Amino acid sequence: MSELSHLFVYGTLRYESDHPMARRLRTRARYIGKGSVPGRLYDLGPYPAAVFHPDEKRRIVGDVFEIKPDSKVLAEMDAYEGTDPLYKRTALEVKLATGGTIEAWAYGVNPPPRARLITSGDFIAHRNQHRPRAVQS
Repeated sequence: MSELSHLFVYGTLRYESDHPMARRLRTRARYIGKGSVPGRLYDLGPYPAAVFHPDEKRRIVGDVFEIKPDSKVLAEMDAYEGTDPLYKRTALEVKLATGGTIEAWAYGVNPPPRARLITSGDFIAHRNQHRPRAVQS
């Protein structure tokens, strides 16, 4: 595999996520900003699954981090994502929200899971929209 120095994340590892691995990523890698890739995002409950495809009209929203080449961050992310045999690391071209593109690693699945499609392509927004709300008295 080539030595890419960026990682695109779209679920529990997103910058605004409170997941322990997201906090670890924020402290060990440099946040570049928001981006998106062509594909479909699926709701697996506590986390999503992405199917990347360059010809897909839908976009998956996520965040890009820069990883130092000598760090162990990518190995840690491989170990974290590798606990589920469904996920595979692949290189993608990410469209940055600030303009331009960047090549980055991302973890996707194939074939698509039997799960509900997240039509917005944004797991954080989807989760916030579907999170149970406290009852007001």
